[in-house]
Amino acid sequence: MNTAYENSSLRNPKPELLDKTHTAGRNNSLDGLIRSMPSLNTVSVETDCQIHGKQSWLVTKIVDNAHNIECQKCKWERDAYQNKVQNMQADLLASLEIPSEHINADFSQWSVGGDDQIRARIANIVNFSKEYAASYRKGHANILLTGNTGTGKTKLACLIANEIVRQCYYAQMTVAFKRSGQIQQEIKATWDKGSSDNDTAYIERLSRSTVLIIDEVGEADTSFSDKAADKDRERLSAIIDRRYQLRLPTIITTNMTADEFYHQMGDRASDRLRQNLVDISCVWPSYRILTGKVRSL
Repeated sequence: MNTAYENSSLRNPKPELLDKTHTAGRNNSLDGLIRSMPSLNTVSVETDCQIHGKQSWLVTKIVDNAHNIECQKCKWERDAYQNKVQNMQADLLASLEIPSEHINADFSQWSVGGDDQIRARIANIVNFSKEYAASYRKGHANILLTGNTGTGKTKLACLIANEIVRQCYYAQMTVAFKRSGQIQQEIKATWDKGSSDNDTAYIERLSRSTVLIIDEVGEADTSFSDKAADKDRERLSAIIDRRYQLRLPTIITTNMTADEFYHQMGDRASDRLRQNLVDISCVWPSYRILTGKVRSL
């Protein structure tokens, strides 16, 4: 049985059979769209740059703004420099010698359980940390993070360092993360006859870091004998004192209370730290316990 759709003239209509009102409407819509687009022209402009001199450029620009063209060489050089800085910043963030789980982390990845009061306090600490990082400079306050193990002191210190790199990066920026005991070991390693380093140069180099985190002060960072332990504290104190002279802030974490820490460090280092210090007591539940997975068999 023949149907209308089997008629070849309907399956392949001739041009004269098309709905002229439909095509006219479509063309009108397209014309309106084209008219609504900004007028783009290729224009020749001249620039007189203090660096590159007079130049002529053939550019595609919205006609109304063609006279605002800047020296294209300056723009290319600026864009290339910005790209280079962004790449260097990304490289620094990816290569920081901090615990691997904190590399490139941000404050969205730091949360601690507790009641409403604890959560409100943590939100306040995060806000302070972001502001601290965004305005980081010489003369900035030192930060002392105290509290029991597992409360996220090291993570918070690393997040602050990451944010400083993101907000304040410059080409010569250096970031150092050292456990207190590691500092003692590395200083003593310079005493070996085969070492090309020395303890004075090591302390100066570490002291000049743009950002310095000294982690876990008081945990396996002093010798067993009282005399040797005093020397260990003196070396740590020397770093804090040198950064004080350079007006460079130090971020410190410890499982001790603030008073125990000050006693451990001695009056000289403690006085220099406390001249401009933010003391953050981390007294909330252990993050590791709250998020840990324990199975009993």
